[in-house]
Amino acid sequence: MSEVNLIYKITALCLLSKADFALSNKQVTEFFISENYTDYFNIQQILNDLVESEMIAAEQTANETTYKITAEGLDTLSLFQERITESIEEDIKNFFKENGLEMRKENSVTSNYYPSTTGGYYVHLHMAEETRSIMDFTFHVSSEEQAKSICTNWRSNYENAYITLLEQLM
Repeated sequence: MSEVNLIYKITALCLLSKADFALSNKQVTEFFISENYTDYFNIQQILNDLVESEMIAAEQTANETTYKITAEGLDTLSLFQERITESIEEDIKNFFKENGLEMRKENSVTSNYYPSTTGGYYVHLHMAEETRSIMDFTFHVSSEEQAKSICTNWRSNYENAYITLLEQLM
């Protein structure tokens, strides 16, 4: 492994260790690209390598993959922490300062679907604030196309759905 890729891996571990929530593939990639550290394809390889070596855990949903650092990743980071320069630490700090609230908001709205054993699909929609679940429900649809559509539309329409549900129940 090249020294540069080792630094990228340690940087990714450091980034994930600073977040108190899972980061999406888009968010991790955005950090590396916005700082001109590496390109999209290289960071995807770095993330795959970290998942394979169990230093980070990946969770796949209908719309995205999110990552969290594992205990093994934290141990590895502690061994190589000195490889992270002050400027990289500062870039990570600034990234969270500038984007943390928006990233937390993006990650607080999730959706997924999975096949039902009786036919059709279950769609799971979730909305959270901080660590508290605000809305969490699962329902059944008849086709995968419906499930995909609902998952896709949930992110842009969750606020309206929440308000409409509250209005109907009050």
